Amino acid sequence: MEINTGLVAAVAAAPGLALLWWFYNKDVLDPEPLSLVFAAFFRGILFVFPAGLLEKLIEGFFSFSPLLSAILGVALVEEYFKWLALRRFIASSECDECYDGIVYGTSVALGFATLENLFYVIGSINPWAIAGWRAVLSVPLHALCGLAMGYEAARQKLTTPGPLKIFRILLLPVLSHGIYNFLLLTETLGGVLGAMTLVFIMWIMGFRMIRRSRSCS
Repeated sequence: MEINTGLVAAVAAAPGLALLWWFYNKDVLDPEPLSLVFAAFFRGILFVFPAGLLEKLIEGFFSFSPLLSAILGVALVEEYFKWLALRRFIASSECDECYDGIVYGTSVALGFATLENLFYVIGSINPWAIAGWRAVLSVPLHALCGLAMGYEAARQKLTTPGPLKIFRILLLPVLSHGIYNFLLLTETLGGVLGAMTLVFIMWIMGFRMIRRSRSCS
């Protein structure tokens, strides 16, 4: 049976757009300008390309260790480029609440995840299965890493004088993303269950950060 590429693309893009809408609508105090939210989303899309190029250039350096490859060769690269995309929105005068950082962090991460999802799903042997799996785990993981990154960056900006501490901003996203990738690379049932558990834990942490963002603590 011939697969409708347009329909597959729409299904691949839907999780990222749905989560973008959900996180934006949680901003009940003073919603961010939609123009900036979509700018962050599309900036996340653009930063997929330099991140992918750097991953290709350094992939051989960590071939001796799947764990290091997953954390340093993929997660650190992708999360750092997301930070490069995000930092201008954190610096903006519009980012004046901790939840604003969550909005911009998830917007950038979901732009990145949406294009990545399109690459994975379109042309795969079973696009519906890949799209379903990634809609439940991979796309939310990107969003939750962006949530943690944006929350910490905004919290530091609004509560701590001095320059932002990049290590603290990137630590949780990089470790979570890297361990998730490593668990899936094992191609075992235990690895899959571990990845599912990790995403579940990230959701719990994400909801706690959302609650804390109301008082910027």
